[in-house]
Amino acid sequence: MTKHPTPVTHIFKEINKGKYSAVKHYELSEVKNGESLLESTVQIANNRAFAKSKPIYWFTHRKNNKLVIPRLTGLFATDKPNIFNGDIDNKTNLVLFAVDEVNDILKVHYYKDFFTHNITPILSTI
Repeated sequence: MTKHPTPVTHIFKEINKGKYSAVKHYELSEVKNGESLLESTVQIANNRAFAKSKPIYWFTHRKNNKLVIPRLTGLFATDKPNIFNGDIDNKTNLVLFAVDEVNDILKVHYYKDFFTHNITPILSTI
């Protein structure tokens, strides 16, 4: 079993709630276990079936108040409800997303310089 590193956890709070039906915008409110590795404003958008990889959602960020293209990663379903996985920088960094729709919070667990396809042991820690 491979030991995984401690992730940098980014906690985002939803802004503009209910303004858009297919996109949710979030603003960074807290970072745990290190320095922020993401921009302060991010968004999750529904997949519109343009990619062969078929993610559930797309994750991207805003820099200088503009949407950055290409998107950072697709969000793919896991065995746990409301937990999604993706990768940043071509399978260099594993990212796990915990969506709390009740409290309008998005937690992004960013595993810098660590990637694995077997995320089952990691999911048990979230």
